[in-house]
Amino acid sequence: MFNLTQDERKVILFLVAVAFIGLGVSFAAKRSGHLKKILTTDADIGKVNLNKVSREDLLRLRLFSPKLGEKIIAYRNEKGPLSTFEELRGIKGINDKRIEELERYFFLR
Repeated sequence: MFNLTQDERKVILFLVAVAFIGLGVSFAAKRSGHLKKILTTDADIGKVNLNKVSREDLLRLRLFSPKLGEKIIAYRNEKGPLSTFEELRGIKGINDKRIEELERYFFLR
């Protein structure tokens, strides 16, 4: 019916096999919560943990003034690890816009 060479048949067989494997993984991921955790990416990739960043690294990021960076580190050292960004509202210079900016570049854990 089709005049295919041996190499063309191998390529088609390979593509069909990859498609079936993909369908199998997709099906398994939908049914298994554990597999879903492995296959999904973490939204925090590329962000820095604000609870663990060093003073020097925080200031090196240049996202805000050194003075504000010092205030954030001092607050963290005084109060302990942060659980939400809203806790930083007590620092002068932290407003809604700054909180959004912090959430874009940092995460808390």
